[in-house]
Amino acid sequence: MERRQFPRVNTCNLISYVGIASNGKVMEQAMAKAVNLSQGGVFLETTHRISSKSISMMSVDDGNNLIELQGEVIYSSERGNGRFGAGVRFKGTHNLNFQFAMKLVKSFNASKYKVVRPYHTSS
Repeated sequence: MERRQFPRVNTCNLISYVGIASNGKVMEQAMAKAVNLSQGGVFLETTHRISSKSISMMSVDDGNNLIELQGEVIYSSERGNGRFGAGVRFKGTHNLNFQFAMKLVKSFNASKYKVVRPYHTSS
């Protein structure tokens, strides 16, 4: 039986995150890949276990604007091959959570269909 409140969407976005201790100090800072997300949270893949319970996630949208949202790490576990997975619940308002998720999905979709033209020199 599915326990999720919102459906998940597969994605592949680069996320920078900062782990924040209960006293507000930065505990860790690293990069992760968003594997899938919903209006309520995101599944991140990292190269190490996320030890912080509270993180600030940052990425860029399809217009290269910085987007940021706070999250609560629900679990972080080893997936194999030196990779770890972390389930993160968004801590913003419903509207902020929805906007963050939609901007990540739009950015991912825009990058899938972006035409990369090789650099040509004129002779």
